[in-house]
Amino acid sequence: MILEGISGTGKTSLPYAMGKFFGHDSHIIAVQPSWRDRAEMMGYLNEFTKKFNETEFLESIYETTYRNDPNFVVLDEMNLARVEYYFAEFLSLLEMPDTDQWLIDIVPDTQPGDPNHLVKGKMLLPQNVWFIGTANKDDSTFTITDKVYDRATPIENNT
Repeated sequence: MILEGISGTGKTSLPYAMGKFFGHDSHIIAVQPSWRDRAEMMGYLNEFTKKFNETEFLESIYETTYRNDPNFVVLDEMNLARVEYYFAEFLSLLEMPDTDQWLIDIVPDTQPGDPNHLVKGKMLLPQNVWFIGTANKDDSTFTITDKVYDRATPIENNT
């Protein structure tokens, strides 16, 4: 879902309130203008330290694997960066009809002590996670492409 409109119309407040209604806080992830690929959003394996640097986005999805209720992940001001760059993997996954194939590549191989829901370096994207993007429509942001709109439900709020 994409909530669009001018600044100050409650685009972030709405999914925040929905999370409260369902009994869990929504995860508000502030998109940064520097996001150019999935590593900014998902995290990455530091080859030097051999430690995975996870992000709040990945933590919120992983937490959802332990729950059955809806989990709202809000990509706040999602069009500060090009959505089709950093969110490309998810745009493709969510189009797949077989949800058992919604596997996200996290790391290249398995290591002792990997988290429980990480299998062969992949995590199954839970069906109870809802991605909600907020987008300001102004000159300081990128235009959301048709590829993104085709896979989302846009709602414009200008009041």
